[in-house]
Amino acid sequence: MMSIWIIAKQELKLMTRSRWIPSFALLFTTLAVTIVYFSGMNTEAGYDGFTRMTGSLLNLSLFLIPLVTLLTGSSFIAGEKEDGGFSLLLTYALPPRKILIGKYIGMLIALASVIFLGYGLAGVILLLQHGSISTTLFLLFVFFTLLLTMMFLAVAICIGVISTNRFEALGFSLVVWATLVLFYEFGIVGLITFVDRSFVLPIITVSTLFNPVEIIRVWTILMMNSGEIFGPTLYDFTVWAQGMIGNIAFSSAMTLWIISPLILANLFVKKGIRNE
Repeated sequence: MMSIWIIAKQELKLMTRSRWIPSFALLFTTLAVTIVYFSGMNTEAGYDGFTRMTGSLLNLSLFLIPLVTLLTGSSFIAGEKEDGGFSLLLTYALPPRKILIGKYIGMLIALASVIFLGYGLAGVILLLQHGSISTTLFLLFVFFTLLLTMMFLAVAICIGVISTNRFEALGFSLVVWATLVLFYEFGIVGLITFVDRSFVLPIITVSTLFNPVEIIRVWTILMMNSGEIFGPTLYDFTVWAQGMIGNIAFSSAMTLWIISPLILANLFVKKGIRNE
């Protein structure tokens, strides 16, 4: 455990020294504060149900967090492979899984600090504007944004491991981001239009669990008690998702999105060691 923490601290130090984290912090905080400030001037106190402001903040997280997490995580791992630092770590008496877990923890701490900063300042703005905020919904936003980061960071590390250089890692990351964030939903909508109505709910259920962006989008809205925005057509899906089985399914899917890429990355690293 101590060796994992040592690697995590080293990774955190490298992350904070790079340009990625300060740039991400500035961009995310600026956008979050801007959304809250201008939305708060025209609406009721923020973080109170699914309002225009909470919807905008959710979209900010769903678009920006996956992109930055994928680019940062994959380029750091691929960069260390390219520079020889990753190979040097593998010569130590440490299992590859401990190295990957240490790097994962270090990167997660760096990215989480940005999320706390952005939403923290946004919360302060709301408090100054309205005198109070919904602490529960505020923490809910932070929690689900962290879950989104955890899932995409695991994917980013896997991309970094299978990539041979930074350029390749960035290319893979952009393809994954565009697929999951931009094109996935359009593909599902297109598929639904060609199938019988009896298949609509099963397709929506499965497609939601197979995409970390959709997991967080749907789960956040449901936890805000705003499932009615899905409309009467998806009433059965909403009831299922809000129930115990639905929450277990969401939790299991999220856990698999974190564990599976890390296991795959570990297997690729071991395969690389055997081939040397």
